[in-house]
Amino acid sequence: MNRKEFLKNCAGGLCACAAVSMVPASSLSAAEPAKNEDWRWTFIKQRYARMLEILSSRMDEKALNETLHEVGSFCSSTQDDWTIKHRGDIDGYCKSIEQSSSGDHATYDREKGIVTMISPERTECWCPLNCAKTPNVVCNCSLGWQQHTWETLLQKKVTVELKESVLRGGKRCVFEIRVQKTA
Repeated sequence: MNRKEFLKNCAGGLCACAAVSMVPASSLSAAEPAKNEDWRWTFIKQRYARMLEILSSRMDEKALNETLHEVGSFCSSTQDDWTIKHRGDIDGYCKSIEQSSSGDHATYDREKGIVTMISPERTECWCPLNCAKTPNVVCNCSLGWQQHTWETLLQKKVTVELKESVLRGGKRCVFEIRVQKTA
């Protein structure tokens, strides 16, 4: 199996966790006690971190960033039905994000054409595949997720900038999404 096939086959596993962020918090059982983490999750996190380290050393930076961005876009696309359902109701979409299990806060400044996504303060990355050893290059996956999500919702091209990231030493993740003006 070559690198391209490997990444294609693993794409769902790399960012599938992002789909969990769209599950409404109300659907999660608060009464259910937290179970001990399965040993396999620790193994997966370590293996994923190591895989990204290896890819970082074998791929040029541009190719790795584009690959992770594409994986994030793919992962976001698995939620297209949910996103499309909110077209025309951006405020409702932002509210539903805040009520999801991620608890992210989204605002849209229509005059400036800027969406701001702010996660709650965290000590760990939201993605359950990431751990303290995960290289911060994985944040490019989230850039792809945000770009695809907002372009699908707004039906306009956007550019995404990562302003703060837990994996890069921040207390939360903050994205600035700039909606391109149509001519």
